[in-house]
Amino acid sequence: MNPVAAFQPARPSEIDRLVAEYPLALVITAAADGSPQATPLPLVLQRDAQGEGVLVGHFSRKNPQLDLIRQQPRGLVAFSGAQGYIATSWFRDRRYAPTWNYEAVHFTVDIELDDRPEAAAAALETLIAHAEAPYPTPWCSQEMGPRFAQLAQYIVPFRARIVATEAQFKLGQGDPADVLADTYAGLARYGRHELAAAMRRHEQLQAQRAASA
Repeated sequence: MNPVAAFQPARPSEIDRLVAEYPLALVITAAADGSPQATPLPLVLQRDAQGEGVLVGHFSRKNPQLDLIRQQPRGLVAFSGAQGYIATSWFRDRRYAPTWNYEAVHFTVDIELDDRPEAAAAALETLIAHAEAPYPTPWCSQEMGPRFAQLAQYIVPFRARIVATEAQFKLGQGDPADVLADTYAGLARYGRHELAAAMRRHEQLQAQRAASA
């Protein structure tokens, strides 16, 4: 990532918010010869009292990327949030160039595999609790009975300790009010509600930060 100062998250907590809302990440590692492998995985971010973070997840036991991680545990975990094209054709003033707005967070991590059965159960429980939390009658693993332990045998859980963080929230470029109004109208017209919500939240947080400065 090439983080630009103007496109940093309005608050550090926005990084954790993005990971919680968009938990599917790309876990990227490489062999000694530089050959990369990547796996999309849902992950849960946990932080201790000092703010140090780990990402909790699991690989399929048959995933060949496990061999790379055992050789070299350093990796990159890439999360993407709301994103989408901003079309000049939406604007009354067509002198502006089109662009792509997005939220992205990259973590450099050290991945620790843990092959104990209790670690597999804990990793699954962590992910299930996070994914089910928004729903009124969340499902729990006990409802599966002994089949839960059977399925847990087919995964290798891990904890990825975060050693560096880069974020870029390109959710506006200081556009004038008329261009911004046309942008939101276009996003609404084509159903890009997640991106519009992300842009409005970013604007509000930036305004709050400016007011308190």
